[in-house]
Amino acid sequence: MDFGIAGKVALSGGGSKGMGRCISEELAREGAMVVVAARGLEAVEETIRAIHKAGGKATGVSADMSTKDGISKAVAHAKAEYGSPDIVVSNVYGPTHGRWEETKDEDFFDAYKSIVMSQLYLSRMVLPHMKAQRWGRIVCINSIASKEPHRELPLVTANVSRVAATALNKSISDELCRYGITINTIGTGSFATERHISYMRKQALAGVGNFDPDDPNKRDDIPAGRIGDPEEMAAMVAFLCSARASYVTGQFIVVDGGRVRSLV
Repeated sequence: MDFGIAGKVALSGGGSKGMGRCISEELAREGAMVVVAARGLEAVEETIRAIHKAGGKATGVSADMSTKDGISKAVAHAKAEYGSPDIVVSNVYGPTHGRWEETKDEDFFDAYKSIVMSQLYLSRMVLPHMKAQRWGRIVCINSIASKEPHRELPLVTANVSRVAATALNKSISDELCRYGITINTIGTGSFATERHISYMRKQALAGVGNFDPDDPNKRDDIPAGRIGDPEEMAAMVAFLCSARASYVTGQFIVVDGGRVRSLV
């Protein structure tokens, strides 16, 4: 299947590790010219080498995609190397401040800045080009917390800020769909990334959550019986970035092995 994105410029935020790296590599396999943006330069360069080895095109930049300055740096690098981004994947670390009584007011501000304002800054920087050419794709890696708040895990600031980012994307998508731009949000479940397994192991040792430290891929609370492979997420993101997904916009799409119980 031809996704129709060969030659497109794809900015892959948080694109050097875990799901982000798989997304970078998947977009490159589809022929996109990928700009890998993440904080750690070593991981960025390793991802670029892997893409080049597989025959793809990629460049990269060390940038904190949760900040306005970092986003500006990444977008400028993309423009200098390949041109303005046609495809953007937003993927920043979620806040882990704790439970309600463990948090301060400032923690909620920090979470909002990291999750919501980063999406706003990124959208403002890339949408003018997309609107002018009447084509663009934005995919935001979010969380199932936007649909079903975390109860067992101490993630109250994530529960609040993730919903706000989803609402922002829906609002923007309604205004820009007529210009051939789609904006979608992914409700991410549990995936086999180093960061997720490390966090869940820590929670399990504290007696929190449904996680077996001896078998991290097994999850009895997920109908699929396991956590996801990052490549499964990458496949969904690549489709949403494709020309074939032109009528899918403003959606919150859950990728979680059936874990969320809600019907709508």
